[in-house]
Formats: sequence, structure tokens, C-alpha cells
Amino acid sequence: MTKTSRKRWNQSNLAILIIISMAYIAVFANIQGFKALLPLVQDEFQISRAQVGLYSSFYFLSAVLVAVYSGRIADYLGTKRGLVLGVFVVGLMMILHSFSPFYGLILALAFITGFAFSLITPSVNKGVIELSEPSKRSSYMGIVHGGGGLGGFLGAVMLPYFGETIGWRATLLFGSTFALLVAFLIFRYYQPSINSAAGDNNPGENKNTTLKEDLKYLLKNRYLLSLFSMGTVFGMGISSVTGHFPLYLARDLGTTPAFAGLGLGVFHVGGIIGQPFWGMVNEKIFHGDRRKGLSLLGLLISGLIFFFGLIVSRFHFPPYAILFFSFLFGFCTMGIIAIYFTAVSELVARKYVGVVTGLALIFPRTSTVITPPIFGLVADITGTYAMSWVLLGTVVFSISLGFLYFSGKYSNSNYTNTFQGM
Repeated sequence: MTKTSRKRWNQSNLAILIIISMAYIAVFANIQGFKALLPLVQDEFQISRAQVGLYSSFYFLSAVLVAVYSGRIADYLGTKRGLVLGVFVVGLMMILHSFSPFYGLILALAFITGFAFSLITPSVNKGVIELSEPSKRSSYMGIVHGGGGLGGFLGAVMLPYFGETIGWRATLLFGSTFALLVAFLIFRYYQPSINSAAGDNNPGENKNTTLKEDLKYLLKNRYLLSLFSMGTVFGMGISSVTGHFPLYLARDLGTTPAFAGLGLGVFHVGGIIGQPFWGMVNEKIFHGDRRKGLSLLGLLISGLIFFFGLIVSRFHFPPYAILFFSFLFGFCTMGIIAIYFTAVSELVARKYVGVVTGLALIFPRTSTVITPPIFGLVADITGTYAMSWVLLGTVVFSISLGFLYFSGKYSNSNYTNTFQGM
């Protein structure tokens, strides 16, 4: 390949990455934005805090239930169709959110939205794997998944601002219109790369096995199972922070509610930067060794969790230091996402990327449903979040050490090469 053709190839790849990232930006801007609007929703419907919390439960419950099936659908539809369908349905559901006459209908719509969102991640991962060569996969994955963090940040910051001015219903119409526009742009302008052309032009190609047969075969791979354990690490870390961090800053550290919200926003900014950064570290320093990258981040995350529980909770730090710690927390905790999805996706043949992504999503999403209530319960019992952080750090540290041991054991066997010829 000549220098000119390589430059054109890189520009084409960048354009595709931007288009794929737009799917994540649109979806997360709407979903996280609506969660940020929930105080306004609560005021209108006069519901309790527990009822407000049910929104996330309904949303993630459906996402967990259909994770594997949505991965199979993404394999069948191909990247382009999967992205268009997922983003379009999320936008449509948000329009229906804005016209809902009672909160129970919003919960039902949240359940359906979770189904649609389940199509996005397998389609995104499939698109990145199809697009990139091995030496750039985790970097590309970090860039694309960073779009989710950007969308979440923009939605959480902008939608409440407009919601206070024009109302949450009208604000949702703006967000949903943006999602529908992105779905159209993907449909109109997304052109699979040379590497991915076969997969997208022939959806369902070579899918002559049943989902049960696929799962049975995939679950024989013990190295793959050890990778799944790291999904619980980022699921526990991210869900605990996003669910409780503002309360921790306001009640334990005595900050203002505005500063607490800023701390959570800085956490997301850290994640936006951290995902592509750790992807490049994995490629350049660890030479694509996903095991080393995941192990390092798991230990760093547990260390930061202990730091918040044992140090930050007990000593008075100036506001700028707390913001720096928040940034670092997001930088490492969300940085694990790109390497995790790259590791599981490149372990299988391309036609199984959707199914294996669905499997990989079960673990962080299940921990997202389970961990925050327990994290909060411990804080209710003890009166502060300090013990919650310590217990969470202990669990994350134990899982990371277990992964370091067992992944090393299985990576020395033939498990890591089981699927490459499929």
C-alpha cells in the first residue's frame, strides 16, 4: 500500500469511527439525559425516590435478559442495520416518553428501550472489529466507546438545563429528534470498510448453527470465561459511582449539590479520555496483551476505591483535589471497557462477535443491577459510604487477582486459539 493510499485508508477509517461513535453519543445522550431529568418527572407525577429508581431497574433488566439474543440479532443483521435499528427505536421510545400520561407507562417504555440499547453495543463492537487490524483494535474501541461517555455527559448537563426552561417533555423531543437524525445519517452515509464489506453485505452469512449450539461452543473456552469476570469489575465500579457518587460527595464530604454533580461530570470526562488512552497503552506498551492491560486496570481500580474509602472519606481535601481524584477514578474505571470488549471480540471468529459481545454484556449489566442497592444499603447501616467503598474495593481486588491467576493459566493452553479458525 502506497503512502497516499494508506492516508486515504486511515481517513476512511476515521470517518467510519466517527459515524459509529455518533450512535453511542445519540443513545447515551438520550438515556443519561432522561435520568438527569427524573427530578422534574418526579415533581410532575408525585412519585417516591424508590419509584424513581425503578427506571434504571426496568431499563437494565431488559438489557440483561436479551443480551445474548441481541448479539445474535446483531450478527444476523450486520453492523449497519443493527446500529440503525437500535438508534431509531431508542429515539422513538423517547418520543413516547415525552407523551406518557402516567409513570407506569414510562417504566414500560424503559423496558423496551433496554431491548433497543442491547443492539447497539454488539453492533458497535462488530463494526470496530471488522474495521480495524489487531494492532489498533483496543485504540479504536476506546475511541468509539468514549463516544458513549461524551453522549452521557452532554445529556446529563444539557437536558436538565433545557428541562427547567421548557419542560422535560419538550426537551425529550429535542433529544429524540437528534437520535432519529443520527439513525438516518448512519443509514445514509455508513459504508462498511473493505474488511467489513462481506459481513454487512451478506447479513447472516454462515449462521448455520443455532444460538444454543453457539453458546455451548463458546462457553467451553475457559480463557473466555476468565475474561467475563472482568466485566463484573467495570460494572460494579461504574454503577456504584454513577448511582451514589453525588450523594457521597454531598453527604460524606459536605460539598454542595452543584459541586457533587460536577464531580460526577468530571468522572465521565475522565472516562472519555481514559478509554482511548488505555487502548493505546495496551497496543503500544503491552503489545496487544489484553490480559496485562485488564489486570493492571483491575488493580488500579481497586486501589482507587480503597483510596476513596480509607483516605478521601477521612481527611479533608480541597475541592480541586477532589475533582482530580474524580477524574482519575473515571479515567481508570471506564478505561477498562475498551480493552474488555476488544479481548472478548477478537477471541472469536468475526461472525460470532455479536453473540460473544452479548455474553460479555451479561456480567457488567448484572452487576449494575445488583451492586448499587447493596452499596447503598451498607451506607445506610453504617451512616457513611466509607465501608461501602472498602467492601467494594475488596471484591474488585479479589476478582482482579483471580483473573490474573486463572487467565495466565488458561492463556498458556490452547484455549486462546480455539475459535480463530471458525
